[in-house]
Amino acid sequence: MAEQSQFSKLPKKQLVLIAEKLVDEDFPQGNPYGSYDFSDSYNKLENIGKYFSVSVVHEDVEFFSKFLEMNDDVLANIFETGDKTLYDKLIIPVAQTYELTYSVWGHCTYDDYMSQEFDTYDMDWVKDSAEQQRNDGNWDLYNGRNLRDTTYDNFEESDHSFDEVLPVSENVKESLLSRLVVENTSEVVSSLDRQTLLKLKSIIDSRLRSL
Repeated sequence: MAEQSQFSKLPKKQLVLIAEKLVDEDFPQGNPYGSYDFSDSYNKLENIGKYFSVSVVHEDVEFFSKFLEMNDDVLANIFETGDKTLYDKLIIPVAQTYELTYSVWGHCTYDDYMSQEFDTYDMDWVKDSAEQQRNDGNWDLYNGRNLRDTTYDNFEESDHSFDEVLPVSENVKESLLSRLVVENTSEVVSSLDRQTLLKLKSIIDSRLRSL
């Protein structure tokens, strides 16, 4: 569940009072970034937030920018007529969780810590065997099957790009969790002996009968 603005919990009457003050101060309707000075918008809302004992964060600025945008016509009517029955028509914005995919590229130095199995008749020969196979073109350093770790140093970012924005739902999270459980379980199962597998099968069958 996405974190919601503190102001979203206030009564609509108070939201209208704040909205009227913000409109008078040219608070942004819609996207508070881009062509607007976000810091200026933040300061305007922060000054108002003090009267409600609210310590403003950036989500609160987004909340009122969206609130003013979504309720533009209704708020205009309320400001003009003072008709409190219109409060019921006000829409309270709801924040959602989104995933931003992005790319970063640059230059760095790195250390890969890898491992590889070698068959040889003497443990003291392994390193020499690996070097000989590498020189013969029969083995490469990056043929190592087990990447144990990688460390990076002297990283210098050249640029970045924001790629896609995708909504994140609880169903997606649950689906991903289930897939990871299945994949990890599959790896564990493949290493078990027959007796352990039979015991595990009995537990699974019992659980399935209870569903």
